[in-house]
Amino acid sequence: MQVQLIALSDVDAADARRWQDLAADALAPNMCLDPRFLLPALALGAETDEIRLLVVREGGTWLAALACTRKRVAPRVPVRAVTTGGEMLTRECDRQHPLVRRGRAVEVLDALLRGTAEVGLPGLVQLRRFPVEGPLAATLAQVVRRRRMRVHERSRDVGVWAPRDAVAVLPVPSPVDGVLVDPPLSCAHMRTDDARNTRRVARGLAREAGGPLELHDESGDPAAVDRFVALQAAGWKGDAARGGAAVGLDPARERWFRGQVTAFGADGDLRVLRLAAGGTTLWTGFQVRSGDGWYGLLDAYDERFRRLSPGSVGRVAAMTYLLGTTDAAFVDPGFSSHYAVGARIWPAARPQADLLVAARGPVAHAVLAAAHLRS
Repeated sequence: MQVQLIALSDVDAADARRWQDLAADALAPNMCLDPRFLLPALALGAETDEIRLLVVREGGTWLAALACTRKRVAPRVPVRAVTTGGEMLTRECDRQHPLVRRGRAVEVLDALLRGTAEVGLPGLVQLRRFPVEGPLAATLAQVVRRRRMRVHERSRDVGVWAPRDAVAVLPVPSPVDGVLVDPPLSCAHMRTDDARNTRRVARGLAREAGGPLELHDESGDPAAVDRFVALQAAGWKGDAARGGAAVGLDPARERWFRGQVTAFGADGDLRVLRLAAGGTTLWTGFQVRSGDGWYGLLDAYDERFRRLSPGSVGRVAAMTYLLGTTDAAFVDPGFSSHYAVGARIWPAARPQADLLVAARGPVAHAVLAAAHLRS
């Protein structure tokens, strides 16, 4: 196995294919580390200059990859770490854990963490938003025991999601001309009051918009992006003075979004779902598939119907549709705990932590020893 450090801008077509093959076979998939998500981000220009890919490869096969940069551990600590928490990655990526190929995960993750020194990086590694449970967490635990590495947990949060085994997967009728009238809404996992409220606001949306709810699958319609950009810009996100960050406000961000849609769409890994009633668009969501799961990319709703929660109804309809029409193992909207209202409609939550790992070298171990003494 070899360890390499590659600037995002230096990834060529052959490596992009190897990278995507890894993303498809990752032990813990991660849309934010899929090349179809990150490579189009080069449209952002200088914002991506700091991003490097730490790669473990064997011959022509990528076994692991981590998007990272270098950063001080803390403002007053003159020690740098390899971190997934660079400025752009922190702002844009809700999931930052590495891609590790199935089968030899312990060996490969060990090589990734300890290989930092081989490419001139610090031996102290900050893994932000790392899953605390599941196969990747178990793999890290084995590596830590094997190498007697120190690990310090700096903070913890939770991210909501919908694993297939936590949802009552409903049969979804075949859409007629891409339209599903009265789409099913999977609510059995919700608390009684939340399920009742979801059904109530769905009826209210149909009543106020003047027709039954319709779920439109517009995945193959090139004009869907234009309609979405306009819908997002029409709400508060289109007002920069109110803190809005609609993609239409920034030509570079819009190019990035369009690039992602094109890349995922070319592989059939894009679903554009639009909730409408009475000829009015209520919500539109872009979902992409990476590995064996679907991820929420971007969504927006018509704010005239805000009191009836079109976003929540749209997300439930999309979750039901995706699990009912594909073999995906999960749907991940990319929400953390601060989306309290939206989080209530999802069936499960998984903890994620910011970890400091002393992977190699006396400085890294000294920093972690001090951190343990302070905690």
